[in-house]
Amino acid sequence: MVSVVRGHFYSKKRGGDVGASTAPKARALRPPRNSAMILFVELNLKQINRHGEKYRWPRPARCRCGNTRLWGHGFVDMLFDGFLRPLKMRRYRCRVCRCVIRLRPVGYFSRHQSSTATIRRVLAKRIATGRWPAGCAVNRARHWLKALKANALAVLGVGGYRDLRAAFDRLIVLGWIPVRRSV
Repeated sequence: MVSVVRGHFYSKKRGGDVGASTAPKARALRPPRNSAMILFVELNLKQINRHGEKYRWPRPARCRCGNTRLWGHGFVDMLFDGFLRPLKMRRYRCRVCRCVIRLRPVGYFSRHQSSTATIRRVLAKRIATGRWPAGCAVNRARHWLKALKANALAVLGVGGYRDLRAAFDRLIVLGWIPVRRSV
């Protein structure tokens, strides 16, 4: 996990500041070794559930550093709605920069186990009728609605806050995850 702390990259794996304070600015803003990258690819979750690690995984063409030789780096469990147990998702590792590349299915927001279409459908029903659809996880859906309101207000202003269904699509076009809790 990597986060920026006062202009330096901080890696919890390595346990400290990666960019030295005496280093030139360009070097301090470079991603550290051992950082992570999420790659959204077309995956069939039902086939992954059936075949597990034997699923025919797509191999990334190259790392963000440009290296084309990637190692297999095992699997990681991920939860998705509609499956009773976590699914094993493939990881790769770059030989040069040691970046870990995690595969994630297209149609899902990062850090969410419900599909984008499901989130949009649940929020649209709530906004239109004032009621949650039957069978949805109301606690989770309340978090989505609260985050959508906060993001719409912060990014689009008061005008975006008035029409939340349009704000959801507009935030996606702008590159935002509309239901992300941190603004």
